[in-house]
Amino acid sequence: MIAAMAATLPQNAEVIDQLELLADILELEGQESFRVLAYRRAAQRVRESGGSIAQLALEGKAKELQGIGKTIEEKIVQIVEQGEIEALAKRRKTIPPDVVAFMRLPGLGPKTARRIWQELGVTTLAELKKAAETEQLRTLTGLGPKVEENVLAALKEQAKPKAAARPLLGKGLPAVLAVVQALRDHSASDQVSEAGSVRRRRETFRDLDIIATATDAQALIDAFTGYDWVAAVKAKGGTKATVISYEGFRFDLRVVPPECYGNLLQHFTGSKEHNVAMREEAQRRGLSISEYGVAEVESGEVHTFAAEEALYEWLGYQFIPPELRENTGELEAARSRELPALVEEQDLRGDLHSHTTWSADGKSTMEEMARAAKARGYSYLAVTDHSHYLRDGKLAAQRKELDALNAKLKPFRLLHGVEVNIRANGTLDVADETLAGLDWVVASIHAAFSTAPTERILAAMENPHVDVIGHLTGRKINKRGPMHVDLERVFGAAVETGTALEINSQPDRLDLRDADARLAGERGVRIVVSTDAHSTSALDYATLGIGQARRAWLTKEQVVNTHPWSKVKAKN
Repeated sequence: MIAAMAATLPQNAEVIDQLELLADILELEGQESFRVLAYRRAAQRVRESGGSIAQLALEGKAKELQGIGKTIEEKIVQIVEQGEIEALAKRRKTIPPDVVAFMRLPGLGPKTARRIWQELGVTTLAELKKAAETEQLRTLTGLGPKVEENVLAALKEQAKPKAAARPLLGKGLPAVLAVVQALRDHSASDQVSEAGSVRRRRETFRDLDIIATATDAQALIDAFTGYDWVAAVKAKGGTKATVISYEGFRFDLRVVPPECYGNLLQHFTGSKEHNVAMREEAQRRGLSISEYGVAEVESGEVHTFAAEEALYEWLGYQFIPPELRENTGELEAARSRELPALVEEQDLRGDLHSHTTWSADGKSTMEEMARAAKARGYSYLAVTDHSHYLRDGKLAAQRKELDALNAKLKPFRLLHGVEVNIRANGTLDVADETLAGLDWVVASIHAAFSTAPTERILAAMENPHVDVIGHLTGRKINKRGPMHVDLERVFGAAVETGTALEINSQPDRLDLRDADARLAGERGVRIVVSTDAHSTSALDYATLGIGQARRAWLTKEQVVNTHPWSKVKAKN
């Protein structure tokens, strides 16, 4: 049976959708929270898996993964054999499909969605819109005009046509780098590199491009199309192939002649705007640039380059790092040999924003986080758990544990910090005398995003104990837009008060965004690149944050945590 089904196995995304939908429906029904959480955790585990979860379930191996037990494995098999989880098919007959969508609207959790359905008889989004417009929602206890206003605004936003969301760099980069490494390990390969927007470390991507040279192109193509993570082969030739992974990512591999590897890698890295500007400048000098070489128009002689560095140098440019290739002044700076020496991930000496199991959403203990940071070569890690989890003496208890760990792990140092909430009125939710005794304080907005964000941030920066503002604009890529923050005022105040601003490396944040971080750097703002890690594995997000910092033209000197703690502390 396994062999017969192998060609039609559902992709991981389909399994994730069904598990999450079942979790939503169970929550809507008021089922026990541990059951809901089990399905959500299973969906997250599938999301993190690179291979086919359906194949593992058929082989009886999915239950070996953390978060997926025998019951959930059986449901994944049901998706393969029947197309849908039996429990979902059963519930579709009794629960109107739009009711699940109710609970995803602002202010409507599962209990409220169930009441709207059962007490008002509202079963569709159209009926919900009418109920809000005719003020029926406020007839339910606990609901008022504000809820109706929010529902109507959300439904209006949903009605707008939207382009398909592009996957996050944090998902695509590890995937493509793993494939690049596998190809490099192949006996037929010579040079292999990721290309496209992922190589430029753009926050989202469309496809995952790979450029390679090989002693046997067909052997490398065959290996690429035969990997066990490949769900479908869309195209295959002697020098290029396209495959789709079980995660739904499209990979394009081109095996090119070694003598023009530099030309093709540069071309397929882009960006389009960078390449067009470079071609236009070349034309003014009597040259014609294509992916296969640089031609002298008058003589017809074509120059090819095995390395990008040689190509840029021959054209009269300083080598331009991929992250800068966006036609935002890099060509002019490279022509004048004035490109900055960009910060590197290896420059980081520590991480200044992390969470542990002292926060309810932390997944690793303080010792686990410390040892993981030390293993990365860091000399310090700031533990900045959420302030509302550290009340009633817990902050002092955490300090005792931290001091004991420092005695055991020295010279590595854990810094005792906190992430405080900036309230709607601009005050912080931790007293100044408490903040004064901490090593590092991150202040962030976590709620009421539309309420005077600029003034709240400015007020927080006036507090002498606040060291850095976390995820300044509050955006969640593909989920939530940024707050309307007056960046010029904030950058000016940051310089005046000495408060740093954060590039938060979480894949769905990368906040500050690249253009804003560049402007902040130009204004003289101190920048912290931190991971906001809630687990040991999330410390790896530093790669994404450094990519963002490089796209912002930032140097080592401009990034606070490239310096030893003694120097960081002296400037606080």
